Amino acid sequence: MTEYRVHHYDPKKAEEIVNVSTKAAEIWSWPYYHTLASLENMSSKPDFDDSLLLFCTKGEEVIGYILAEIGSKFLGSKLSVDKNQFARITYPCTLPGHERAADLLLDAIIENLRKKGVTLVRTRTSTMIPNSFDHLKLKGYNESDAFPLGFKLYYHYQSSKGKLNYPTPNILPFNEQRDLEDCTKWVARFFYMPEENAKSHILRTNSREDLVSHLVIRANNELVGYCFAYPNRIVKKIHATYYIEATNEDYFTQLLTKCANNSIDTKADTFIVDLIESLLQYEESVISLGFDKAATWCVFERKI
Repeated sequence: MTEYRVHHYDPKKAEEIVNVSTKAAEIWSWPYYHTLASLENMSSKPDFDDSLLLFCTKGEEVIGYILAEIGSKFLGSKLSVDKNQFARITYPCTLPGHERAADLLLDAIIENLRKKGVTLVRTRTSTMIPNSFDHLKLKGYNESDAFPLGFKLYYHYQSSKGKLNYPTPNILPFNEQRDLEDCTKWVARFFYMPEENAKSHILRTNSREDLVSHLVIRANNELVGYCFAYPNRIVKKIHATYYIEATNEDYFTQLLTKCANNSIDTKADTFIVDLIESLLQYEESVISLGFDKAATWCVFERKI
């Protein structure tokens, strides 16, 4: 792999790194990527460390990248070390045909983290990235007890199957005056964010031009179900619940049914629901509606 070279982050290469991220994600069931704005925001912070955002070239072409965050709150629960000895690493992203460069990127980021006193790393990946589970195991990573295989699941429904026929008598459209305060509390709790941030997120969502669903269920004037859905940033024909939560299985199934049917009405090809934490209890209901498993997630960790 001597034709590959690893470099510290260079802002002049930001657009090329974004291109790698976008191209790699196009084939995934749920494409996601780093945007130019996210890279610029990250690299503009006073404590930014360019040795923790690496990119790989073959000749003059940028073909992969990897980044790490020391003391990350994301994946930073149930740690066996001090926070400043822990780092989250994104699984290396490479262009198709350059998967071998992932080894170099992982080795380089580990070496940089080791020099900074990090002793434990965690990496999240899924079956959307072929062979990533086996690759990490070969690199000495083990499945994390805190985030085991299946801690997060994607299920998708193909619009070609036709509309779902589960009854939805309790569904209401989101009303800012009536629902904002209650929904803010739910979103803040679910995403572990301050209520002020949650409220802003909801209002931005409600003003989206591409918003497909923004729904609530209320019982006895209390919020018992809430969700919103809109298209993927890369593949617009893929829609998903960016947030869904309900107090019981029936309310959850009503929300999911209405969201999927709304997407079919807007000519989407695929609708995805993300099951994690308390939502995993509704997996059988999702299957019964005709959804198929699209991806299984796992977090791997390694002492370094």
